[in-house]
Amino acid sequence: MSLQTPACVSPIPLFSEDSPTAKQLADFVEFVGVALRWMDETGTILWANQAELDLMGFTREEYLGRNIADFCVDQNVIADILRRLKNDERIHDLQARVRRRDGCIGYVAIDSSAYRENGRFVHSRCVTRDMSKERQMAEVQERLAAIIDSSDDAILSKDLNGIIQSWNRGAERIFGYTAEEMIGKSISVLAIPERADEIPDILARILKGERVDHYETRRRAKDGRIIAVSLTVSPIRDASGTIIGASKVARDIGEQKRLSEVHELLAAIVESSDDAIISKDLNGIIRSWNRGAERLFGYKPGEILGRHISTLCPPAVVDEIPNILERIQRGERVDHYETKRLTKDGRILTVSLTVSPIRDSSGVVIGASKVARDMTERDRQETALREVNAALSRSNEDLQQFAYSASHDLREPLRMVAAYSELLKMELEGKLGQPGEQYIGYMMEGALRMEQLLDDLKAYTRVSTDDSHPTEVVNADEVLDKALVNLQTAISESGASISRSALPEVRIFGVQLEQLFQNLIGNAIRYRGREAPRVEISASRDGNAWKFSVRDNGIGIDPRYKEQIFGIFKRLHSKAEYPGTGMGLAICQRIVERLGGQIRVDSQLGHGSTFYFTIPV
Repeated sequence: MSLQTPACVSPIPLFSEDSPTAKQLADFVEFVGVALRWMDETGTILWANQAELDLMGFTREEYLGRNIADFCVDQNVIADILRRLKNDERIHDLQARVRRRDGCIGYVAIDSSAYRENGRFVHSRCVTRDMSKERQMAEVQERLAAIIDSSDDAILSKDLNGIIQSWNRGAERIFGYTAEEMIGKSISVLAIPERADEIPDILARILKGERVDHYETRRRAKDGRIIAVSLTVSPIRDASGTIIGASKVARDIGEQKRLSEVHELLAAIVESSDDAIISKDLNGIIRSWNRGAERLFGYKPGEILGRHISTLCPPAVVDEIPNILERIQRGERVDHYETKRLTKDGRILTVSLTVSPIRDSSGVVIGASKVARDMTERDRQETALREVNAALSRSNEDLQQFAYSASHDLREPLRMVAAYSELLKMELEGKLGQPGEQYIGYMMEGALRMEQLLDDLKAYTRVSTDDSHPTEVVNADEVLDKALVNLQTAISESGASISRSALPEVRIFGVQLEQLFQNLIGNAIRYRGREAPRVEISASRDGNAWKFSVRDNGIGIDPRYKEQIFGIFKRLHSKAEYPGTGMGLAICQRIVERLGGQIRVDSQLGHGSTFYFTIPV
């Protein structure tokens, strides 16, 4: 479409040309700062003043004779204007968008009415106001308002008396109050008693034109919670620069402070650890070094930070470093890896390493943390323990050799004493009188007791020096049957009654379990009171062990001596009262403890005893 004015359109004189006043008025209308134009009833532009042309950016020739629809973005708005003008309606402050000659979109407000002569539509009278700057300012304000309202921080304003003037959603989220609840209220609603003086002090600083930056304090929420916040408070000035209020941004730093406290606690734990805790990047460069590392390796942080981790490696193990770093880069963890490391003074340490990947917030591996524990003392202790065990093993072998040798070598003289005592008794029977026969009886009894003592000592030594662990599983009921057969004579002579519950299968050498039953039941029969012995044997599961009990109605044991009775050769009664060598319970204790179990007694003097022993499952 041509931008030239059509020939049928000519400038329309406003006043008679021969009137001086008309000329002045025409000049005023032409150059007044208000945009004016006339249109016919179809929207064709008949006349426009210079302000209208300047607003649209066109020359007079380009603008006149064109239809106003050519310059409007919203065609429905133009159609509505023309319809209303035909109906002789007045249009006031109608908002529209126009397209200027440079292609920019402008915002205008239109006032318009129809001019008629004798009822005939002559032209419209349009006044156009440029609203672009106001629109831009409004959009900026809308964006600012949207930003403020969508902020996670509390953003509010108050006057110089501390009365709240605005309150965003962030403030509602942090403090719990809605805008309706807070606007018009004093900011002191949020203060806690011990911090009430802060608010007047802050307002006094604002009045002086100062700004309060990142001030950490505490405020109270609607539900009574005390919140740690960081405040930034700034003066609000009017167009003349006068301070009329304050804007405040409050950030909830409770989680931040909690995380900070956690980080400080973790740092304190790391720093106080006896273990060396070190971090390094993926090139093996040391980035952190705690006191445990300084104590273990001898380097101060200033001496080691920035150096390669291989500084701590003896030449023989330096190839470990690349392999460990490769595993870390793959996201693997190295657990309890024992190796050697080198101290500042040249000592070689045995250490146990745990190395873990360090990841950034996106999960990317950026380095490694290492915990090194000194195992050198453990190695020395294990070496010393091996040496002690070797010495004990040799001693046990010597003891066992001695016990067997003593048992063998002493047994022959004892048999000779017993045999010749028997012969002497037979040869001189009735000739020596009562004292002589009594002395020969003492000799025979002593020889027999000595032989029994040697048998018990040999059994005790065998149990004490046997390091083998039972692999066989035996039926305790069957083993008890064998023990009772061995004790049959004592059971018959004493009139003892034996009761039992079903017994389990246990992992123990059968002969050792037989010794346990035989010694404990034999003691129950031996240390009986005036009544016939009653012995009860039972077993029950106790965690990871079977717990056996042997209960009797005998003479009982003073609780003061319940530990002493398990000692070697320990007796609470004379041989005349109750025969025996004092080795039985010591043998029982050795058997049970070498299996990893325990043995104990519950007893009261005169009220019988119950012996308990456990055998691990």
